[in-house]
Amino acid sequence: MKKVALSLGAIALLSLIACKDKVTNAIKITTAASVSSQVDTKMKEAKDRWAERKAKGDTLALPYKDLEAYLPDINGYTKPDGAKGSQINVPGAGGWSQVEQDYVNGDKKVTVGIFDYNSSQQSFMGVTAIYSMGYSFEDDTKKQAPADLRVSNVAAYETLYKKEKKAEMAVVVADRFLITIRSDGDGDEDFIQSVARDINLGGLASK
Repeated sequence: MKKVALSLGAIALLSLIACKDKVTNAIKITTAASVSSQVDTKMKEAKDRWAERKAKGDTLALPYKDLEAYLPDINGYTKPDGAKGSQINVPGAGGWSQVEQDYVNGDKKVTVGIFDYNSSQQSFMGVTAIYSMGYSFEDDTKKQAPADLRVSNVAAYETLYKKEKKAEMAVVVADRFLITIRSDGDGDEDFIQSVARDINLGGLASK
């Protein structure tokens, strides 16, 4: 169960792991102090939001059935199977919940996952802060860069493949929700961003 629960976070980090050395070289362009300062700032903002939720008694991840309500409908795509979800709470270690839905249009497939790590802030805070830093990367096979979804407290990072009709996006909402979108068969930037905007990001950001 733990392996499945961590899958969404792992998927979101695949592109970073795959080009670890290149990302490291890119970061070297700036000073180590500057990078450290940016991460510290983002983590402080995340801690402040967590403190606000904690003060209101909001310390648990949403039940996975509640997360299902935020899964989008995608124009032209059907949902051949129902959403898959799970949640876990570990006393003293926090917890999380997740849902995932597959969408199909002929040979095209989209998978959307929503991961709520509200009870495990310390474990994911540093990782998700990276997506808010605004770094970019490009080579002959793919282009990676921030995406502006025009929603407050939302940071998105997309990967567009040049030799395959494939695209991926990781979206961090209110330093609490990690959304992953995978598109196979349609690598258009406008398409994957439209899928992200079909999600009620404003509703999640208000949590």
